[in-house]
Amino acid sequence: MEAEKPLEDLLVIHPHTLQKFMRQGKEFANLLALYTFYSYQAKLQKTNQPLSTDEFTRKGMNWAIDRVKKTKKLLKELGFVVVVQKGYYSYIQLPFIYTKKRVGELLGKMVTNLTTPKTLKKENLKAKKEKTPTPNNEPILLKNWLEYCDKNSIRYSKNNVNSWHEKLKNRSTLEQKEALYLAMSKKWKNFYITPVKESKYHQFLGQSLMLEKGCDTLIDIDCKEKQFYYKFKNRSISSSVEPEKLFAKHGYENSSKKAPIVEEVKDRIFGLFERF
Repeated sequence: MEAEKPLEDLLVIHPHTLQKFMRQGKEFANLLALYTFYSYQAKLQKTNQPLSTDEFTRKGMNWAIDRVKKTKKLLKELGFVVVVQKGYYSYIQLPFIYTKKRVGELLGKMVTNLTTPKTLKKENLKAKKEKTPTPNNEPILLKNWLEYCDKNSIRYSKNNVNSWHEKLKNRSTLEQKEALYLAMSKKWKNFYITPVKESKYHQFLGQSLMLEKGCDTLIDIDCKEKQFYYKFKNRSISSSVEPEKLFAKHGYENSSKKAPIVEEVKDRIFGLFERF
């Protein structure tokens, strides 16, 4: 005899939810089916924000893509699902399903709000504002790749997504573009990004420039229509000059705390003194 499953493994749909679905007339069956599918994915992935693209849902439900989009839109309008953009991933949030982790977070916030003095809250807010930006660490173009896979019926799993994420993580936008657009143009099912040691651009991340104004700590590099876009911790600039030439002339490592232009000015001053 098969053992009974514990209650925590069951999918539970509240009667109030069913009543709302019933009020939608002929859409009742579609709403119930899709909501159950999302709930099942949430249970499998152990989160109330499962990763479930329209293409993945279409295959899992054996539905037409228009049916998936229409039913999902109605679920959103009724407030039973929310499409959450988390970095560059789209997740299906189920507001009425709370994970153990989320419950703990909510309880923790309640306790913190009751015990934390106002002065400490202000200090924490100030610290967050003054927090130093970190180098680009999110693969901003992975969404484009997933859309390409869906469009070309390329199958992929959660492990594939994680692997692609790690490949692009902490790499400049320019490097991501080169890898992904090459794979798309060749109609490959996978992409290959140049290793960090062989990269032409990764070496410049973290360096600074001394132009008319200081550009502190390079975070990202992009290129559009033969124009390079440099994102620094304190500002962003654009230039037609390639990174190799720009940083060779004006770049410096933050650890040295010496900008090339500053040293050049010093040399000129000492040269004038020597003449006298």
